[in-house]
Amino acid sequence: MTMTLVFDYDGTLHNTAHLYGCAFRTAYGELVEQGFAQPHYYTDEYMSRYLGMTAEQMWSEFMPQLPEEIKKSTAHKIGTEMVRQVYSGGAKLYDNAEKLLDRLADSGFTMVILSNCHHDYLEAHRRFFELDRWFVGYYCAEDYKNLPKEKIFEFIKNDHPDDNYVIIGDRLSDIKVGLVNNVPTVGCVYGFGSEEELEPSTAKAVSIEQVYEAVSFFINNNITTITA
Repeated sequence: MTMTLVFDYDGTLHNTAHLYGCAFRTAYGELVEQGFAQPHYYTDEYMSRYLGMTAEQMWSEFMPQLPEEIKKSTAHKIGTEMVRQVYSGGAKLYDNAEKLLDRLADSGFTMVILSNCHHDYLEAHRRFFELDRWFVGYYCAEDYKNLPKEKIFEFIKNDHPDDNYVIIGDRLSDIKVGLVNNVPTVGCVYGFGSEEELEPSTAKAVSIEQVYEAVSFFINNNITTITA
């Protein structure tokens, strides 16, 4: 059975909270200086609720009253600062993420990344962590005009037309890819999504090590779809 594993990145392989929190607070401070926001300290934990969203979704929820051009410029500043931090060594994969990816690669799985992040951000991680050791494709929302992930998945299917698939991620947007496309999913409870939003997933992983167990279960039981 040929199988492509479709990984989300932030919150699934990369522990993004501190990186994002620092970059956000820097940009938010500029909003305060410009008179667009009131002084407030947002913790990494609080801001992690927005991880997995596109920048457009995040700002529409966080500060819907902010002028659109300011939303875009602030999102750009956050992205630029996060890329800078990656190259400065501020990014951190989850413990045992590399072991998981080695194990999956050794087992013969094809792996790609499907993320709501910006192109430059994912490219920075690709270079810094040498992600080409494991992944053969990178699909980020910015490259597809911020289409939802379930739509971008169509491009993955076009690139790997004869494969079965498993979607692996920590937010409802990841699980929705599977629900819309009739593909099994692994909900990564250790990430930034709530257990409630991951409830529709086919299987759950409470630690990164359990991702391998979930994928193996699908293979061993010939689970390639989620409906009869």
